[in-house]
Amino acid sequence: MPEQHKGDIVRALDDIRAAYAAKLPARLQEIADALQLCIDEPGDSARCAVLLHRLHSLAGSAGSFGFAGLGTRATALEALLNAFIKGTAPGGNDFAPVAGGVRQMLKEAQAQLRTGASEAPPPAPAAVPAPTPAQVPAPQQAQPGSRLVYLVQDAEGEAGLAAQLRHFGYEVEMIDDLALLRPRLAARLPAAVIMDLAFPDGVMDGAALLAALREEGRSRFATLFVATRSNFDARLATVRAGADSYFPRPLDIVALVDRLDALLDRDARPGYRILVIDDDHDTAEYYGAVLRQAGMEVRVVHAPAEVLQALVDYRPELVLMDIYMPNCHGAELARLVRQDNRYLDVPIVFLSSEKDLGQQLQAIACGADDFLTKPIAPAHLVSALSSRAARYRELRSLIMRDGLTGLYNHSALKEQLVREVARASRTLAPLALAMLDIDHFKQVNDSYGHAVGDQVIRALSRLLQQRLRRGDVVGRYGGEEFVVIMPDTTAAAGAKVIDAIRESFYRLPQHAEHEDFGVGFSAGVVEAGSGDDAEQLLRRADDAMYCAKRQGRNRVIKA
Repeated sequence: MPEQHKGDIVRALDDIRAAYAAKLPARLQEIADALQLCIDEPGDSARCAVLLHRLHSLAGSAGSFGFAGLGTRATALEALLNAFIKGTAPGGNDFAPVAGGVRQMLKEAQAQLRTGASEAPPPAPAAVPAPTPAQVPAPQQAQPGSRLVYLVQDAEGEAGLAAQLRHFGYEVEMIDDLALLRPRLAARLPAAVIMDLAFPDGVMDGAALLAALREEGRSRFATLFVATRSNFDARLATVRAGADSYFPRPLDIVALVDRLDALLDRDARPGYRILVIDDDHDTAEYYGAVLRQAGMEVRVVHAPAEVLQALVDYRPELVLMDIYMPNCHGAELARLVRQDNRYLDVPIVFLSSEKDLGQQLQAIACGADDFLTKPIAPAHLVSALSSRAARYRELRSLIMRDGLTGLYNHSALKEQLVREVARASRTLAPLALAMLDIDHFKQVNDSYGHAVGDQVIRALSRLLQQRLRRGDVVGRYGGEEFVVIMPDTTAAAGAKVIDAIRESFYRLPQHAEHEDFGVGFSAGVVEAGSGDDAEQLLRRADDAMYCAKRQGRNRVIKA
């Protein structure tokens, strides 16, 4: 995250804390008013519920905004009042202990506000203290978007591997002597290094050099090892050296490129989408700002009645909610969310000042995945939510993705197309759709085997992912057929892009056991019309693709 943006969020957090402190006298007065109503009618459950909610809100927010002592007292009083309501308080039906405790808390808080005394501020939202430049030099990184790869191979080199990497859009520089790597790194930092594990002077020299570079900590780049052996000791040596991946020979080039892409794109993935539900505006905005500083996207909802629409519009990857809210208990809201099959797997995490373990377990039993207690250190909150959102994103990806290629599967692809057609109709923006089919694919399987056929499919899927924009949607429609959805694109522009990919794919050598061969694809590209729905658009693209087949294959037809 840019330093300027971090500074903006830190200032926003400071503003939220200041606003909370300014509103605290009014909060205390609301508690005093609610207490008086309970004293007037101590048996009125509705009045007690209002006071309970006021205490709960204070217990959950005060500690987060630098009033830890006040938050602790409010938590204890909340528990005492809750026991009174249930008839389990030590004093039985005597409301006096509750009233006395609340009065004392209000008296101490008001005295603190009058004298201007303050408690220690809450911990900063940084996950770890940042070292000073004198302690640790900032690691150098390749330029954003760099696809430079140093291929460090001994003697004969790996010209074939270099050529294949270039076909997949990488800039490759060969280094045939391990001693030359360090000066090349000093001259120009790559995005990644692909390195042989063994060199003539030592079978682990590559791992030893990487370990030394990592120890220096002056540069950051992805590292992948390739080796002729795949025993435990060799792989352990690369792990200890800090390598990101390990590939035994013979190389699976598509798997290597998949891993390389993932490593280079790991910092470019969008932040997790978090939906925060809390009726306390200050607390919700505070935790929202903490999560935004950690790089997450956040939408805040204050009224439980707005949650269903927010789920549809925002499609969160995690829901963070308080358990006590007016008109709707958090456990009820969790059950309501779980009634919809679309959100059965979305993580729900409660964040509340409730410290009773039984209440926490009961809330989790209603469909939540975790229970965090306010106040919570920002680093703890970020870590807890990140791990659950990451797992949800990965599992969701597995459900929506084709197992062989990692692209959208048939059903997910059609779902995406329906969404894009609706958006194009609403915004009057162009939308292109391409249908691709690998030529003579049955002959590939018959001649070289299904394993080689799978390799061809994966090679095309990887090429499509690399050459298309981030906003484009690509999926495996079935067998050797692929579909590409290109928002804000005319059919003419889309056909030009697909044809360039076709030429690259045709030139990309495919490897069988005893020979290399080439293969092409035929494609049809169409543009959505005003009356087209998703099914009609697919049929038109399919017709154009078969037209390309009839005209000789290995070509793109724009219809």
